[in-house]
Amino acid sequence: MFERLDAMKAIHKGCNDSFEALGFNFGGIREEGVNVIADFTRNDVTIRLDSYDNVLDILVSNGDGNFTKTSTNLMELSETDEKSIKSLCNEIIDTVSENYGTKSPVKRESAKKTVSRADVRAGMSYDGNTLAAKIVLVYPELKEEYKANSDKYGPFLSEEFFVEHANEKILATVKSGDAQTRKKLFKILTEMYQNGSSETQDLICVTILGEMMNDKDMLAVCREYIDDDDFYETLEAVNEILASRAGKRLREKLKNPPKYKPKKEKKGFMANMLDASAAQQNQ
Repeated sequence: MFERLDAMKAIHKGCNDSFEALGFNFGGIREEGVNVIADFTRNDVTIRLDSYDNVLDILVSNGDGNFTKTSTNLMELSETDEKSIKSLCNEIIDTVSENYGTKSPVKRESAKKTVSRADVRAGMSYDGNTLAAKIVLVYPELKEEYKANSDKYGPFLSEEFFVEHANEKILATVKSGDAQTRKKLFKILTEMYQNGSSETQDLICVTILGEMMNDKDMLAVCREYIDDDDFYETLEAVNEILASRAGKRLREKLKNPPKYKPKKEKKGFMANMLDASAAQQNQ
């Protein structure tokens, strides 16, 4: 296990040669409160690695003093070892090389900008793209599918990413996964549900965990790892509805979503489904 400062020193050591090959100079490591920060500079561009809580953010400034987050990587200090540091360095190098591997120091606009905790504190909600980015931290093998989604469609289509790629791995973890992976998974799902938009909550309870089809053993696992009663009770209600005869049409709709259209403001699918179920029970 690493202390945060020692972990950042190890990350600097693992990344520095690649940063130098891209023309970046190391600007030192410093502590700012609970954060540990390392900067790398090339001309007017500064790449900042910012470690706090259980994550490490990669941020970029193009000389105006303002930093924009490029990506968030999972870094739980209690589980950090040399192997995980090496893997994290590879992720950092890939991200920086992808954007700064050419002579131009101007970062291309990313279609996959995620919502940070600071954004949430400022009043924003986690979206489907942010949920997917967090899930990729648990299952790094999904990284290429995540990238290909935005490359193909422009806006990130979260329904497609989860239905076609991520759900299989998530449900396998719920059904028979190890405790460490389950802990990481449900920590992310709970945070995303609590601070997510209605569409993000739909993704979690309907598109992803709704596929448990009211399996009592899998729900028991969810109950063990979800400490938010509202989240679990909603999840339980959704599973009961989707596993019912009346839920068959809803399941078919989930498996055959309409083609992408520009997003309009609307009530969440999960809210409509629960309202319809309540109305039917009151008849």
